[in-house]
Amino acid sequence: MKSWLLHSVSAVLLGTSCLFAVPAYADHPWKDAPQTAKITTDVQLENVRLTALTRHNALSLLGLDVDGRPVLVDSANQEHPFPEDDTERAKIPPLSALTKQDTTFWGLAASPEAALVQLSSGGKLLQTIPLQGTHTADSRFTAIQVDGNYAYLTDEGQAALVVVALKNGKAQRFLPYDPSVTGRRPLKRNDQITNGPDNHPLTGGNVRFLALDTKGQWLFYMPACGPLYRIGSALLTDPAFTPVEQLDGIVEWRDTPSLGGLTLSPDNIFYMSDITDGALLKFGSDRNPLILLRDKRLLDAGALAVSGDHEVSVLTSEDGKPHILRIALP
Repeated sequence: MKSWLLHSVSAVLLGTSCLFAVPAYADHPWKDAPQTAKITTDVQLENVRLTALTRHNALSLLGLDVDGRPVLVDSANQEHPFPEDDTERAKIPPLSALTKQDTTFWGLAASPEAALVQLSSGGKLLQTIPLQGTHTADSRFTAIQVDGNYAYLTDEGQAALVVVALKNGKAQRFLPYDPSVTGRRPLKRNDQITNGPDNHPLTGGNVRFLALDTKGQWLFYMPACGPLYRIGSALLTDPAFTPVEQLDGIVEWRDTPSLGGLTLSPDNIFYMSDITDGALLKFGSDRNPLILLRDKRLLDAGALAVSGDHEVSVLTSEDGKPHILRIALP
């Protein structure tokens, strides 16, 4: 019965999401795009972490300040508390990650207890869903995606994917310490291996980045050192599937350099901030890996987001200060 279900669901996923139907058995090398992207704006920010960025509306973006509180970056790259009302703002616990679902936002809170937090488009706290089990003091949640009745999380501290039922907060761990969620090669910045205090190479951590296609059928995840993996979301939400079937569903989707951030556009195009060579990368349904831009400022890049028509915004560090780069796409 489970085998039949596996083939049936797989057929549906493959038939309705052809953009991601064929795995990358042989990666083509990254190459310069025939038309390059261009940095149109480079503005210093005062109080924004490099680890979280999502689109708010039009050309405005939502990030997190150094205390984990939401902050709005408007179209003129000015920062504003989100929400502006101090009383409403005080209700929001410190967050480690953000994502947008339709017109609302979801965040990950680590204290005073691990929880999902839903915010309105204006920043009002709508609900808090405590996570029920499956996390420890060593858990470190770094990314969140939400679709339908489920939230998907990455636990970098205790390497695993976590799926949370929004109706009750019940959480389940998947692929614990599987090679796909574990950093297994050195992190490289400016083409140099990053070493720790003991002079041994660092991987940059375990699974850190997460993306979900627009239909909610494919989940993409990776550690900062790469590569990028894919698994069908149904394999993690349908109890009919066994751990063996989940492992069989993992696909190494695309090898990558070390990344500071990754995002998937509404038309299912990946944009990546490459910290190995200082570049903006593009990988779409045509499976044509392109280098859109080379710029040394991207060597210290972090999170990025599609911020408008033909525009990507990237958070980066320059002289120890956070900056936002607005990049016009070709």
